[in-house]
Amino acid sequence: MKRLITAFSILGALVAPAFAYAATLSFTAPQTSVGVGEPFEVNVILDTRNSINAIEAAFIIPTGLELEHTSDGNTIVSLWVERPRYDREARTLAFSGIIPGGFSGTGRLLTFTLKAERKGTIKLSFDRLRTVAYQNSPDGTLEPTTLQTLTLSAKEGTAPAPELSVDIEPPEAFTPLVTRDPQLYDGAWTLIFATQDKDSGIAYYEVSESPVRMTDPTKLSWTKAESPYRLLGEESAKYIYVRAVDEQGNIRTELYTRTHPLSWLLDLALGILILALILFVLRLLRKKRRHASP
Repeated sequence: MKRLITAFSILGALVAPAFAYAATLSFTAPQTSVGVGEPFEVNVILDTRNSINAIEAAFIIPTGLELEHTSDGNTIVSLWVERPRYDREARTLAFSGIIPGGFSGTGRLLTFTLKAERKGTIKLSFDRLRTVAYQNSPDGTLEPTTLQTLTLSAKEGTAPAPELSVDIEPPEAFTPLVTRDPQLYDGAWTLIFATQDKDSGIAYYEVSESPVRMTDPTKLSWTKAESPYRLLGEESAKYIYVRAVDEQGNIRTELYTRTHPLSWLLDLALGILILALILFVLRLLRKKRRHASP
């Protein structure tokens, strides 16, 4: 019996730190008392001592609240598997993303703007079946996660008007890549791209394929796209433009140029050929002049 008690004591000592260091997902807001009809922001926060490299979350927007806007600006998520998406019928906001290299500490995952439609007490809570965090480990171990709720009180005209931030900076620079992976679109030419906007967040991406280089990309025909994006032609276009547009309408345009690995050698050979042709023509002209002279 003493051995059993000792074994449980040792097991408890080993397990307790794991639960003590469990990650926490929570909502934060500047104030929990909000005014009816007045927009206010809520942040989704991850707090963890263990390194986390992937997160998946979903939560319900309760009746009485209306989702106005979502922003992934200044988030710790670098690559979105599923960008924040709102299902109006299910009233569910869901997202999933990757944090390359892992993250430990306290960081923001998402910011969203709500508006109360009526007075009353409203609670925000995570969907436990659809909210998980993964440790930064080769096997992607699930991280024990504590999910916290946020209770809001909506009243008539009690909340101060929110300060609207102005974003004049474009999204961060990025490098589009083109690949042919059998696992993507059956090996078709595929465009990969991603960037961040630290202020208002990315609203959408657009892609344009062109056989010629354009001095004014605004004159191109653009198609809304998400990465990975299947290119239209059987061969990748020579010039592929990708532009990221943030929530304030600021634009960052990047160019992918398809170049042959030996293009410099081809250009050199072409230059030598043209030079030889010019010298040959000049020699013929000289001979004609000699024969024409008395």
